[in-house]
Amino acid sequence: MAEDKWCNEAWWRDFFESLDSIPLSFFPGEEETAEQIEGIISLLELQPGEHVADICCGMGRHAIPLAQRGMQIIGLDVSAMMLDIARIMGRDVAGLSLVRGDACSLPLRSGSLDVALNLFNSFGYFIDEGQNVAVLEETVRCLRPGGRFLLETRNRSYQILYAPYHQEVTRADGSVAIIRCRYDAEGHRISSVWTDPDDPDRVLHRASIRLYGLDELEDLFDRVGLEIEGVYSEYDGRPFEGWERMLIIQAHKR
Repeated sequence: MAEDKWCNEAWWRDFFESLDSIPLSFFPGEEETAEQIEGIISLLELQPGEHVADICCGMGRHAIPLAQRGMQIIGLDVSAMMLDIARIMGRDVAGLSLVRGDACSLPLRSGSLDVALNLFNSFGYFIDEGQNVAVLEETVRCLRPGGRFLLETRNRSYQILYAPYHQEVTRADGSVAIIRCRYDAEGHRISSVWTDPDDPDRVLHRASIRLYGLDELEDLFDRVGLEIEGVYSEYDGRPFEGWERMLIIQAHKR
């Protein structure tokens, strides 16, 4: 398979405009999402009326229930399709604003946020490492001094071990695709392609995500002005030990 079929600079702009992105992303269900909401509120000690940005909010899985709990939520995403779904699902929810924008150039005022969230593996999409760092820099810019930040990302060790390196998956229309993944140790990226099972050269979708180790994220957070308060493997506050699926970092702006 040709190299250019594995990686694309802005793969997410196509992927998240496709209905396939919903089943292929394996979003957690309502019960797990509800548990995550309780964890977010508890870890960050969220209070009604606080200004919170859910950066890369997708369909509003977290943004909508947080607004329902009294927070003033800005849900930001680059995908028009995802935001359309969020608008439908959150049409009667007070305190919810949905904005289309790019995570590395946030259309928000400096110091305007009490809290920022970047959840469900939405960090590390850019091929250019400087743009991934800019996502954190922009988050810090928009937080007030002392403002809180929660990042959920992939645990690199877990992802390398358990990524589907050849697996059948079901698309939005019920048809089957084959997902193949590979890890580039030099670039620390895991890349995926979904192909037609009857024509392996026909690429249906692609993705490529930079995987970070905890030590790298600790360095990045320090560089951009974030003070880490806790590192967890679950939203209930269980400590991260290095082998778990999720890596969750709680921090505040210095």
